[in-house]
Amino acid sequence: ATISSSADCRATCVNKGICHSNTVCYCTDDFVGPQCEVPVLSAQCGLNTVKVQGYQPLTFRGEMYLKQSMFSCQLREMVSDIPGMRLFELEIPHRAITPCALTKTQNNETGDTIYEVEVATSHNKGFFSMSDTVHSVNCVYEARRIGENPKDVTKAMNPFKVTLMNDNNEPLQQVQRGDPYFFNVESSGKFPDMKGTRLSYLEAYSVDQQTGNVKSVKLIEDECPVRSTITDYAVSISNEENSRAGSFIGRGKIESFNILDQEPIRLDYRAKICKGQCRQAVCNSPTPMRIPRKTPFEHLMNPIDIV
Repeated sequence: ATISSSADCRATCVNKGICHSNTVCYCTDDFVGPQCEVPVLSAQCGLNTVKVQGYQPLTFRGEMYLKQSMFSCQLREMVSDIPGMRLFELEIPHRAITPCALTKTQNNETGDTIYEVEVATSHNKGFFSMSDTVHSVNCVYEARRIGENPKDVTKAMNPFKVTLMNDNNEPLQQVQRGDPYFFNVESSGKFPDMKGTRLSYLEAYSVDQQTGNVKSVKLIEDECPVRSTITDYAVSISNEENSRAGSFIGRGKIESFNILDQEPIRLDYRAKICKGQCRQAVCNSPTPMRIPRKTPFEHLMNPIDIV
């Protein structure tokens, strides 16, 4: 009886919202807000993160969480910007690891990158029943915007020159598993007064050509080899620096390994450029093992005096 005709309605209702009492929008289950303009569940796509947002009525006594883990990946309640609704949020870095990781895929036709996650809503805390729901949200990062005609300025503007070399200092396209390869980054000459370079980040990734799924492994982070990768893949990784003709060339040395079977490895990097030799970061060493005082042991070598 209170539903208003379009001629009488003074509210602008979107997303199939129905105007009633001339000024109020009655929303479907999937939208909230004065004009039904806000999705109940959505993903805000940031530069390096995906922020999952969910709205629930004030009477809601359950919880929202990523499907991977009810206890480790819960959405946290925030101050709501919509009267009569509770707001829950969780911001997830693109590089988040399990259990709260995003699923990353790549569209082989467009080159777009998609980050996706499933969000569960349970109406009783700590318990998921048949009446509860699971919905997917995603962020699509376009390889290029529609209508643009991109111009490749990599060679003209990039301050770095990157090469892949084998152990004989020859250009590399194929390497046996376990053999080392070298990722060299040096000044391209774009800034003549810059003489030093150093790797600050190096990541290896592979794309499953059948599914488009991407799996990546960090090799160097904050200039330091990633110890978890060294341990998990039983490989050696180092971040080195070579000098040549008054310049200092950053170089990552990696023992080759597979991420996905039968798929090649691609590399993503960040580097810094310096006027002279780049100052090296201090990488944390493993905690030394403490030997109990009463533990018997033998000296296997003659002692060395430090003078």
